[in-house]
Amino acid sequence: MHIFNDIAEDLHQVQLLLSDSFSFRAGHLGEFAPMEFNHLDMNLRPAIVITACRLFGPVTRQAFALAAILQFIYMASRIHAGVKEGASGKERPLENRLGYQYPVLVGDYIYGKFFTTLCDFGIERYLKSLAELICSINKSGIHILRNPGMEHTEKQLYLDVVRGETAETFACGAFLGADLAGAAGRDKDYIFQVGLNLGMAYGLLERGATVKQVKEYLTATEILLTRLPSSKDAQFIRDLLVLLTQENTVQCMVG
Repeated sequence: MHIFNDIAEDLHQVQLLLSDSFSFRAGHLGEFAPMEFNHLDMNLRPAIVITACRLFGPVTRQAFALAAILQFIYMASRIHAGVKEGASGKERPLENRLGYQYPVLVGDYIYGKFFTTLCDFGIERYLKSLAELICSINKSGIHILRNPGMEHTEKQLYLDVVRGETAETFACGAFLGADLAGAAGRDKDYIFQVGLNLGMAYGLLERGATVKQVKEYLTATEILLTRLPSSKDAQFIRDLLVLLTQENTVQCMVG
């Protein structure tokens, strides 16, 4: 994952915050719910926050916290998405707990860490934006459950779901990271659109789209980057764009 090389030290600080939150008196959260997130899963969204901060100012402890918060939200949503629909009468109590009860509790616990971290690092002002992001992710999850096969039957709904579940997370992280660093209003609008288009491309690719099908989003991201401060701090996004233009790359990384 060479795309993270330039911001590896910053991401290490984020990972320290995350790991401190995953252990408590009862044990490690991984004992109670699946937490098998690969290197890309653990770093991509925090990297967007860190990059947005670096484009407009210094990376502070608050930036590390904000990056960790975005990861908390992503992880909690994925854990909840993997919860079994419910226990049948034939399931043994332990199976019920491992498949349903524990994952729900772990997901809720991680969402709780999002709130406490906001307070601990004095960035409560982002509560509304992040709460709206959680609503967007969960609304998309409802559509996924209610509309199987919608990528073939309801194209616009499918694009709305990809936006709500993936692209809005990228965009929110980019916008808030820039805001934390003191970016001007127009620059925050640009970086939001960078995150949104990047997230649409990534979200569609991980669901099986071809590079040709997401070309418009990749091109839009490239154009928007030219309107931001010219800096090596945008290199992560440029490297990610190159990676996304390689067919099947995302599916191989997340598979």
